[in-house]
Amino acid sequence: MNFDNILKINRPSGRLEFFKYSIYIAALQLIFALAFLFLTGNILGVKSIILLPLIFVILFELPLLYLYFIQCAKRLWDITGERNSAIIINVFVFIISVIGMISFAPLTLIIYLVLILCQGKIIKNV
Repeated sequence: MNFDNILKINRPSGRLEFFKYSIYIAALQLIFALAFLFLTGNILGVKSIILLPLIFVILFELPLLYLYFIQCAKRLWDITGERNSAIIINVFVFIISVIGMISFAPLTLIIYLVLILCQGKIIKNV
């Protein structure tokens, strides 16, 4: 895994690379969520119940969300053929998918499937 590639919007991403990094990010998110559930199950107190999720989100979920944003922007760059328009589209996709996680879940799934299945203009076969 090339960490320079996962942290920057430096080149378009093909379908296979996007899928691979999405699986890595989802696995990390699952591991962090299970660790959070395990750790908070043993802690009592009102202050820790409020403070712990906030710390968890800042330390783990925001960086993972950033990584996923980067991967989606790179994939959209391949699909649209233009870097700037891909970033703008990605911002709107993230607003829809993050804010409306429950109510727009089918739409988010459709967007994810389009990102995986749609052939790109730059990277044709992968």
